[in-house]
Amino acid sequence: LWRTTRRGSSRKKSDERTMSSPVSNRRVPSVKMRSLEDHEACFEIRETDCSVANALRRVMISEIVTMAIDLVTFSENTSVVNDEIIAHRLGLVPIKYKYRPGGTKLLSSMGGYVAFAEGDVRRRFRFTRDCDCDSHCQFCSVEFSLDMENTGEDEDALVVTTNDLLSSDPDVSPVHFTTEEEQDKSDETGIALVKLARGQRVAFTAVAKLGIGKEHAKWSPVSKCVFRPEPSVSFDDVVVASLTQPIRDAIVKIAPSGVLAFADALKPDDPRLESIPLADRRKRIVVKNEAAILDYVDEIQLFTKSLSPTGKPLIHATPSDTNFIFDVESVGAIPVHEIVLSAISTIQEKFATLKDEVDRLEREAAEE
Repeated sequence: LWRTTRRGSSRKKSDERTMSSPVSNRRVPSVKMRSLEDHEACFEIRETDCSVANALRRVMISEIVTMAIDLVTFSENTSVVNDEIIAHRLGLVPIKYKYRPGGTKLLSSMGGYVAFAEGDVRRRFRFTRDCDCDSHCQFCSVEFSLDMENTGEDEDALVVTTNDLLSSDPDVSPVHFTTEEEQDKSDETGIALVKLARGQRVAFTAVAKLGIGKEHAKWSPVSKCVFRPEPSVSFDDVVVASLTQPIRDAIVKIAPSGVLAFADALKPDDPRLESIPLADRRKRIVVKNEAAILDYVDEIQLFTKSLSPTGKPLIHATPSDTNFIFDVESVGAIPVHEIVLSAISTIQEKFATLKDEVDRLEREAAEE
């Protein structure tokens, strides 16, 4: 990787100089959590490149192994919704796997070799393409069944939801709600699949298999996975404080609501409040939405130029080349922190595979 075209002592010096350069400029990435819940996370990755951040984003979206319904067989459907539409809705229902210590029958106990994390679904199931069965079996799939009929006497429709699906495996179930708060606010018992009028019936079996988002979006574990460069924002606080309150209000209103705000609108636990005296919080303009400030900084600068004694803008905002902010939201099949950790492990596996292949090529070249 570090060859040169020089010969003799000059080549040796060139090699030493070239090889030492990447080491001295090597960055040490770090992660800082902003917020973390089971279904949503916001964190910073610092001292890295945009390519690394984008690789992490792409792996989280398309290369995390999950389970989703892939085959639906209808025995009866007299509803007004076609079989294909119901099957499509079933495919998009998140499927959750929950490891039960001592209760889950893992592949390792069946003679299979497994080297995954404890809660990884691949410890319990294998890909159908890697299984020895003809179509699907208990080691590579889970079967769901449903048989519902509206036998009511009134005209009210019967709502069939994911709560009516019966799983053949106690460790696998559909996700009815993303959070407990969503469940408390909802009038439904799960994700609605179809409505049945009086006398209508729907009955089917559905087979869930392993897959990744690269094959189909139904296997993607995230509903949102984005990153943005961290903005570096500074205000000329002295000049801003000297302005009248109506002018300060006009500056805040240039951008859409929620982008800029006064310091007294920040949350009580915001660390920026520590350096702002209580009496000055109504005079200090701060950025409330970092994701949007870079989109409106030009308009704010143009407006504030005329307010500055020096004719310079009162705000400066530039995107960072090394620090990035991630917003990740899970569909509920996998906790969001496991999605991030699995994505990092997947990237490490890719580099390990690449290194093994390079080593193999070097050995073959040395033997020739």
